[in-house]
Amino acid sequence: MRNTMQLGESINTYDPAIALRDEYGTFLVITPGGEELLITCKPGQTVAGIHWADQQQNRKPFLVTKVSEPANVKGVTPITQAA
Repeated sequence: MRNTMQLGESINTYDPAIALRDEYGTFLVITPGGEELLITCKPGQTVAGIHWADQQQNRKPFLVTKVSEPANVKGVTPITQAA
């Protein structure tokens, strides 16, 4: 099992659905044709509903960049405000 992507990290992939499996946060996906998509991933959900194969042009890869993380990241204690 690979580590999850870090904030600001970018990868090239031919299948964003596989690359984003087990990820969480918001990702900017740039298709081979230059279209930009914002994808939010949550634990236990998949991004298989998007027709990635229709986007591939001349087998160029997609560029996937992690642009944000949820505030309650595992291992980080949330800040609470006293009443």
